[in-house]
Amino acid sequence: MPKNSKAATVAEIAAMAGVSSATVSRVLNHKGIVKGDTYDRVVAAVHELGGSFSERTEVEPSGGLLIFNLPSLDNPFYSEIVRGAKTSATRHGYHLLINEEHINRNTMPRVLKLLHKTRAVGMVTTNHISPDILQKLASTVALVQCCEYDEELDLPYVSIDDLSASKNIVEHLLAMGRRRIAFISGPARYKYARHRLQGYRTALQEAGLEEDPRLIVQLPEISYDLSISSAMQLLNADNPPDAFFTASDVYAAAVVRAAYLAGYRVPQDLMVAGFDNIEFSSMAIPSITTVSQPRTQLGFMACELLLEKIMDPDIPNKKIVLETELIVRESTAI
Repeated sequence: MPKNSKAATVAEIAAMAGVSSATVSRVLNHKGIVKGDTYDRVVAAVHELGGSFSERTEVEPSGGLLIFNLPSLDNPFYSEIVRGAKTSATRHGYHLLINEEHINRNTMPRVLKLLHKTRAVGMVTTNHISPDILQKLASTVALVQCCEYDEELDLPYVSIDDLSASKNIVEHLLAMGRRRIAFISGPARYKYARHRLQGYRTALQEAGLEEDPRLIVQLPEISYDLSISSAMQLLNADNPPDAFFTASDVYAAAVVRAAYLAGYRVPQDLMVAGFDNIEFSSMAIPSITTVSQPRTQLGFMACELLLEKIMDPDIPNKKIVLETELIVRESTAI
């Protein structure tokens, strides 16, 4: 092919090299990050299309910066996930920058500015992000979703089977003789909330129990105070629940507090089960039955997937689902 007299576009280089535009961008802007044959194909395409490219310059891995995005530093759920991600990043000689930000249309310009200023080579997200924003991020930087992920997009992620785990813990409550099981969760826009509600419903259906919509509460956020108020309303209503399954240990701790205020004994009068196995679930009185997520492993694997994607942007997107464990404690043990 004859060389063009004008500069080739990223799309033209990508088409000739048989890679994505994002790969071309990473080769051009982060020399030494993309390895092997992929790098060589991009460089050859640049030369063939009449462009110039300096000799490959190896970049010390410690010069690579990874962004780990969290919706809130106040939520204790994320501490072990960050620890796992940092272990992976350090192992490979990368720096990890924690970014506390809800990524949406309003904050996206600020996030893009951060990526540009820091020259970050990859990003892990842990929160719900709209599909269009996710796609834009993935076209800008190597991206892996952790915990929360979009079910429709072909993007890499590491998460758990929320549906199966929730079904399992509700079946535990049913096996303990409970029949009016309330469910407290977060907004339906979150994957975890939808799947845990589905697991709750499936367990009731398979037990031949009719679902009572009055026992299902979906709060706008993970809030201890809102959870206490919601639990108190249910406990003071006619025909109150005899158990609670909550989508977070924060909610579960609030239910234990509400039970005390309303004069209920846990677990004799009311059983309570949470989710996540954060530290205070074992410290509460009574200690709280919960689902243990492999949080350190979630963060570690997300970072490992991200580094794979950085080294070879055109590898197939991996979707990894990790196992959970039911931890039975005093709040459901008689």
